Amino acid sequence: MSEEASIFRSLAVSLFAGTAVFVGLVLWLRILGRPWICPCGTVEIWNGGLTQEQNSQQFSDWYSGLHLIFGMALYGFVAAMAPRWPLAKRAVLAVLSSAAWEAMENTPLLIATFSRSPNSPDYFGDSILNASGDTLFVLAGFFVAAKLPARATVILAVALDLTIELVIGDGFVLGTLKLFRG
Repeated sequence: MSEEASIFRSLAVSLFAGTAVFVGLVLWLRILGRPWICPCGTVEIWNGGLTQEQNSQQFSDWYSGLHLIFGMALYGFVAAMAPRWPLAKRAVLAVLSSAAWEAMENTPLLIATFSRSPNSPDYFGDSILNASGDTLFVLAGFFVAAKLPARATVILAVALDLTIELVIGDGFVLGTLKLFRG
């Protein structure tokens, strides 16, 4: 088999696997009772407000930046741990990691954990639209990190996290601390 055929096969298998993981996530979120879209009935590509009714319900919000950072970090981790894997196979791992997070984040235990934080907006879990957007932002961050030099990726991630922390008082570091603090 030629190298081109091997790459195509890997890409085809990776696309199928990534799609299957994504469909599995959507089914899991439906089992958990997550709504397809914001219960308010509005669908927006971006919502910068932190209102109770729209937080984590629209396609993207301030937390989408954190998913970009997560994707960047995943690329660095997977590139270090599996340097011979093709990019498509690494991307499937990014989708799987994002899906695992979204599946856990929308369980009653983690919804309660995140909604107790005094510095965060009210949180009632994600709509499927928002969880889908989050997964796409993880992939976007993953591919940005694949193209940028490592130093530029780190600078971008730190700048993005600081911006989010300044604007909404929450961020990747603060969110991680909340998770482990319980």
